[in-house]
Amino acid sequence: MGSVFPNLLFLLFSLGIPTPSSNCPTELLSFPTRHVLLTPAATLPLTLSQEEGGEMDEPSKKPSPVRETAVMTHGILMGIAFVIFFPAGAILIRLLRSPNAIWIHAATQIFAYTLALAGFGLGVYIAVYPGKQINVYHPIIGIVVIGFFALQPVWALVQHYYWRKEKKRTVWGVVHVWLGRVVLTLGMINGGLGLMLSDNTTKGEIGYGVVAAVVWLSWVGVAVWSEFKKVKEGGPAGESGMEERKEASPGGTEDGK
Repeated sequence: MGSVFPNLLFLLFSLGIPTPSSNCPTELLSFPTRHVLLTPAATLPLTLSQEEGGEMDEPSKKPSPVRETAVMTHGILMGIAFVIFFPAGAILIRLLRSPNAIWIHAATQIFAYTLALAGFGLGVYIAVYPGKQINVYHPIIGIVVIGFFALQPVWALVQHYYWRKEKKRTVWGVVHVWLGRVVLTLGMINGGLGLMLSDNTTKGEIGYGVVAAVVWLSWVGVAVWSEFKKVKEGGPAGESGMEERKEASPGGTEDGK
């Protein structure tokens, strides 16, 4: 029995759970239990009740109105960007048979990224103040997503340049398309993680999941349909095939992404 207590302390220390000591404050903020799945243990201080049962107390403080507004606005901006405008821009360039399709796509994505940047700024504020939560999975994924989306115009412009020069697809076009697909999917998933982290209602989480899933399936469906249509028409599959046919068609774009 003498070794049980030291072993218990070692286990708690390994999990990042603070143990009573002279350097540990007696009053620590609590957190919802399900945040354990979203946050590294070392960043989640616990507070035990004074009863022997050791159950967690309810949060002792309510978020300030400013923080609540920031969280709500962050969620709205990111939801509009990642569930509406980013997928819409990807769908429109596949469906529109217009010489302006590429510019409509670009304008839609720029607008979506502007909304995402505004939401990202609020997200940084939420993660840093009043306590640092920047190492939670949701903001980490958000930083990765926003960072990769910032590179998307670079790949697109390089592909555009080589298409004008050589009339063929390059690796930059492939990177632009597939990186966009992966990062947008990750951004949609991260929206659900954000709702869980903010203690949204179960109905709200389910609602977001259903809408995001429908939009994602519609977007993927249009992409698959577009590829099958190109093959059926006798042209090469992939982005290069789209480029060739759109240039040849009266309503096509020059690089046809």
